Amino acid sequence: MKNVSKLVLLIAVMVYSNIANAQIPFKSDEMSRAYDFMQFKKDRLKSLDNTSRANFSMYIDYGVANGDDLGYVWSFNSNYQAIDTALNYIATTIDNIAGYTDGADPVGSTVDYVALGLFNAYPAGLSITIDSIFEFMTHENNSGNMDYFNTQLVLADGTGKPTTTVVWQATDSSNLSLSSNGNWLGTGSSFALAYAPAYSTVVGQKVSCVFNYDDQTKQDSLGFIGTGVDDGSGGTANPSAFTNSFMRYPPFIPNITHNSSVGYGNPVGSSGWYEAQNWSFTFLIHYDDAILWVSDVNENLSVNSIYPNPATSNANVHFFLENSSNLEVNLIDVTGKLIQSVYSGSMAKGHHDLKVNTNNIPSGIYMISMKADNGNPVVSKLVVSH
Repeated sequence: MKNVSKLVLLIAVMVYSNIANAQIPFKSDEMSRAYDFMQFKKDRLKSLDNTSRANFSMYIDYGVANGDDLGYVWSFNSNYQAIDTALNYIATTIDNIAGYTDGADPVGSTVDYVALGLFNAYPAGLSITIDSIFEFMTHENNSGNMDYFNTQLVLADGTGKPTTTVVWQATDSSNLSLSSNGNWLGTGSSFALAYAPAYSTVVGQKVSCVFNYDDQTKQDSLGFIGTGVDDGSGGTANPSAFTNSFMRYPPFIPNITHNSSVGYGNPVGSSGWYEAQNWSFTFLIHYDDAILWVSDVNENLSVNSIYPNPATSNANVHFFLENSSNLEVNLIDVTGKLIQSVYSGSMAKGHHDLKVNTNNIPSGIYMISMKADNGNPVVSKLVVSH
């Protein structure tokens, strides 16, 4: 495993057309490897047991969903002014259902909206409850005065950008260093703040999480962890698949800007690195997805969706069993003729994904018929296109 040293170098900060000098963020040894960051999260997050169809739980985490394996500690202070050089605003909008389901194994349980059978990244009919928020950072207090840590949930506008309309907030304070090593850098510096807003969005509403840190003395240091995919040279060559993180970095980035629009290049004009792609927010959410399911008369078998649809080589059927059942799954044509027996046998209760091989199926319109025990068949349309 590589050991990435801390850098205090001047490089160029570039927001596409705007170029100016600034200080590179400190790379944290503890956050520089995927194993370390995942282990750090495992130690602080619990496992989930999703045994209910209608009340599904997961962790929204765009860094994990993006496959980030490189971490940076970014100097941050909301009290900084235009003449200072440090982040003074960060936010992430929850506009995509992506992350993981098992806090003990984030990488092994990574899911996105397709794997969960949702119709798009954030269905218009969806309402989520943000049960908990976890924020990963470092902090060093030298002044002996109070520093303030404020977390807000604000409404997002139609473009996904955070507004100033606060729907929930909490503030902590400390006149001591919160990093266990007493330093905002180095091994033992990282820690997590956790909150339990239990905030439920109205149907179709999207919210952003905004973090603020206020050190009136400017003698103390806080670093918020941002992550990206290591390109092999300690930088991140490409923007994240998720473009819902925001920053403000005065004086060079005076307005709230997408992280995906911020590159760091040396020399000026190079393709640069996209190092702060995803802020290290993790959200434990619950949502009621019952409206997205079709159930049999016994309310035992419920089918959510078939994806991709149209299918070329394979299609996945996402379904839920209230009870362990004998399950029959068949692919039939529009006349009812059996084309393929997909599954026949017992199946445990819970969420499942079943793969249907369509490689040798001619292009056309088909039906997937699913029957559990003595329930009626639940039939879903599948289009095969080669």
